[in-house]
Amino acid sequence: MDLCIVSFFISLVLSLLTGLALGSLNCLNNKSHPLHFHLVRQCQRASADDAVALENVSSLEECANLARELRGLALNYAPGDPKRSKNIFETSQFGNETKNKAIRSRLTVFEQPGEFFNCHVLQCPQNSSFSGMVNDSRFDYYSLYGRPTGWYPRNSEYIILHFGVHSTVMRNYSCVPEVGLFVVFTQPSSYLNASLTCSNASEFTGSLAHIASESRTTLLAHWLLEYNRMILGKADPQPNVFLAYVGLVYNRSSSLNPLDFRNSQQESLHCFLYRAWDVGHPRLGWELVNASCVSLTSRGSWYTLNCDRALPFICEIHTAKPSTSLGQTDSELDIGPNAVLECGNSN
Repeated sequence: MDLCIVSFFISLVLSLLTGLALGSLNCLNNKSHPLHFHLVRQCQRASADDAVALENVSSLEECANLARELRGLALNYAPGDPKRSKNIFETSQFGNETKNKAIRSRLTVFEQPGEFFNCHVLQCPQNSSFSGMVNDSRFDYYSLYGRPTGWYPRNSEYIILHFGVHSTVMRNYSCVPEVGLFVVFTQPSSYLNASLTCSNASEFTGSLAHIASESRTTLLAHWLLEYNRMILGKADPQPNVFLAYVGLVYNRSSSLNPLDFRNSQQESLHCFLYRAWDVGHPRLGWELVNASCVSLTSRGSWYTLNCDRALPFICEIHTAKPSTSLGQTDSELDIGPNAVLECGNSN
């Protein structure tokens, strides 16, 4: 038995080294594909109550780099142009500069970030109602996701994620601060159908959720617990969600070895340090010899099972692809609810 175990690990190491030599682990380099912040609203800024950081920077690119470093999903930026040195909306709202100064004197620096900081890194983007926007002709608002879509999936059952006071519910999809946007479908489905639902949705671009990090696994598992507590007192009880498919699968035809699980972008799990396998997993018995799919448990662990088993599943919404250079008007500019169409400013 000991010799069998040793042989297995020798084979595993050799397979891993072969994969590294061939570059077939498909480890993506985020530095070569930096996230792009899209201009979504001009002459407005989002509420900075839950900002990740408030800073003064010399350029939009510096603000965007800070947001990427701190994993912010959106930002406000004031370019500081002479024609945008004053907030014309504040003048029209309060009437005169003396009254404005009196109001500001009663507030702390962090209660009026627009007066002291030109870069606001935000945990989450605005939802489709843009209810958290403030008219401010000095600022523009950017998001990794571009315009929020505000859609409802057809012929399917879904639920809204809630992550406490730091979450931004976006109709039927929600924000996990500093991580991303997710949709959870409660209608059970096989792994293949779940994956197709996420990747072929007409309402958003996405895939089964990437979970190979502690923050992603912990926060999404926390939601499963909160959802199960929420439905306890309902008159029309829903089934508990103890397992949900996520984007991690072993496939004999494409995996290098029995532990070479792949995410929805075909990156190998070997590209990541984090693991959260449940006790006795990953399990690769005779019934899982060709394929083994991963679900997330409400305990925050990963559980392998037959891919034909029907389960709820979690989709991750992808960030919008860049269409122009940073700072230029692109196709993600929104002129929907509460938008400011013109905001010329002069000294």
